[in-house]
Amino acid sequence: MLEIISYYWPRLIVALFFACVCTRFSLKKREGISRILCFAAFFFLSCTVISIASEILLVVPIRNILLRPIISDQITFNAVYGLVRIVIDLFIYVIPSFLCAKLVHEEPLIVGTVYMEFILQDRFAQIISFSPLSYMIVYIAEQIVLGLIHHKEMDYIFGHKDSVSWKPVFYYNLSLFITMDACYIAYLFVPDIGAGGISIPIIWIDALVIMSVLAAAGFSKLNITLSQEQEDKIEYMRKFQDNQTDIIRDFATISEAKSGETGQHVRRVSEYTAILARGAGLNELEVSYIKVAAMMHDIGKLMIPNEIIEKPGKLTPEEYETIKMHSGYGDYLLSHSRGEIMSMAKTIAYEHHERWDGTGYPRGLKGEEISLYARIVSVADVYDALTSARSYKEPWSPEEAKAEIVNQRGGQFAPEIVDVFVAHYDEIEAIRNKYTDSYVDED
Repeated sequence: MLEIISYYWPRLIVALFFACVCTRFSLKKREGISRILCFAAFFFLSCTVISIASEILLVVPIRNILLRPIISDQITFNAVYGLVRIVIDLFIYVIPSFLCAKLVHEEPLIVGTVYMEFILQDRFAQIISFSPLSYMIVYIAEQIVLGLIHHKEMDYIFGHKDSVSWKPVFYYNLSLFITMDACYIAYLFVPDIGAGGISIPIIWIDALVIMSVLAAAGFSKLNITLSQEQEDKIEYMRKFQDNQTDIIRDFATISEAKSGETGQHVRRVSEYTAILARGAGLNELEVSYIKVAAMMHDIGKLMIPNEIIEKPGKLTPEEYETIKMHSGYGDYLLSHSRGEIMSMAKTIAYEHHERWDGTGYPRGLKGEEISLYARIVSVADVYDALTSARSYKEPWSPEEAKAEIVNQRGGQFAPEIVDVFVAHYDEIEAIRNKYTDSYVDED
């Protein structure tokens, strides 16, 4: 045991360093766990302890018990042994990395990438150094250099880890690890390389390793920079979308006001739509788009004469045909706009009066011929229209309106959307109560 400690002491110190770093971050997320037990777990899961254990318990027995007796030629033996070392090194860190991810309650890919960084630092120090003390010196120098390279990015990495593209860094580091492992094995495969002290082959291998590590550091720095730029673009687009949403909301409110409806109708239909869209399986990006696009569903009413829009009594057949034209007008008004939201809004404006049974307008589409977006908004729009007061009618009670929606399942409305409506009815009612027509919008 003393011989092992005297030979491996620098790498055991690295294991202590790894345990300190991991314990610091894990205890921020865990409560009621012993600091000592947590520290001990990370120490034994560190890449250096795993490497030492695998060398003593796995590599040496394979070399002496399995390979030596069956391979007599030294060159063949070195080649096979080197390949076995590389294969073992590829697999021995998988489980420890996964367990570390569990302990720190973090994504395995993130922990795996950081764990691989520690492996590379250890392997680099092993290749460059020529004694236990020089290993320690090289490792400390390595930390200083990496700190200088990445010191500006560290706050970003820890504060925006979900924005960093970890996968390319992990695969890049994995390929670098295989390269460095092959360089390390070269000393075992060709023992004469290190027999005479400093030599051209040693300088060549060390230079190759140093350049590879610097390239990896540069790649990581570039990846972080690109992640920062991408996040800035996303933030810009978010602000742009927020501004666009405000403009669309104001525009849609003008349209609703012309038809005797309120801006709260726009808000409620938008919120109902988001609930139904999420329940129908749309991803969060699509939900955010349709939530905005739904506000424009009746934009075509701006083209309908006021005397028809504002008529308090029942419409004549001719007037009803005129009012039906707002779907086509909405399609026309939005046809020159670009972007995902406007394209979705155009489809909704044109198709939200189509019926599942094919008796709707303007084209008499049937079933899945109707856009999913329009099917969703159709249910949201009708439910809010039924429960809202208009100049020509009193509001229906929520129970009556819900019963009507259910009764029209497979008739006016798509069955799967009605099912989502029923499943999420409590959420929809909460929105209706939150944004009543007496509510004053403070946005």
